[in-house]
Amino acid sequence: MKTNFSELEKEIQTILNTPQYNDHPASRALRQLWEVNQDQWNRMDRLTRLSDSYQDMMMQREKSLSERFDKHLRQLEKITRISDRYQRNLRQLNLELERTSLIDPLTELPNRRFIMKRLSYAVEHQDDASSEDLAIAMIDIDYFKKVNDQFGHQVGDDVLVALGKLMNNIINDHGLLGRWGGEEFLVILPQYSQEKAITLMEQVRDEVALYRLSSDHKTVSTSISVGISCFRAEDSMDTLLSRADDALYLAKSKGRNCLIVGS
Repeated sequence: MKTNFSELEKEIQTILNTPQYNDHPASRALRQLWEVNQDQWNRMDRLTRLSDSYQDMMMQREKSLSERFDKHLRQLEKITRISDRYQRNLRQLNLELERTSLIDPLTELPNRRFIMKRLSYAVEHQDDASSEDLAIAMIDIDYFKKVNDQFGHQVGDDVLVALGKLMNNIINDHGLLGRWGGEEFLVILPQYSQEKAITLMEQVRDEVALYRLSSDHKTVSTSISVGISCFRAEDSMDTLLSRADDALYLAKSKGRNCLIVGS
């Protein structure tokens, strides 16, 4: 598919002019790459003008059709090389933008947008006539505000990163773990029955409860609450999520550090 550079440039300028992206890890790299690309275009423009002037001068001096043709060809080759570099840079920029738009910058796990896309796909392709199951688990780190208040937000961030890695290592190829927002995570478990989902998430809960994070000569421990929801024939993505969220709320109201299956 042919790239619409005009639309792409407008999209990049919109991103760079949006204040909420100023602190994004890719913002500085994007701005620098944009400035490099603009400089390349300016150079190409100057090169074209110089080439045009040179061509006019040579046309006055040389009458040979073959010589004028050779100079046109060299000019086009120069412009083509510059254009190729510009397109390679834009392709790389597109890949980087796509990655950063789908990955949580702190935990480096899939972000809410990414996991919503995967869950939507899983729900839409769920075959009512098949024996395949689908389960999701919503996770909340217990008393996370107290961790921030007692140890500071930097330690709080360290806890999110460490627990994200711990849980992701356990879930591994069984499903997809992503950061849902704040101290919440979401797990998608394709082809998982309720019993299998409970077994796996209880293992996750036990491992988190045993985990200790050492930071700045202090030891931080915490636990998680889990709400599980299993796909039903009449479910949409929203109803599946809502049932998991309700189950998570019930787990927290029962004292936390426990797992509840949505009914």
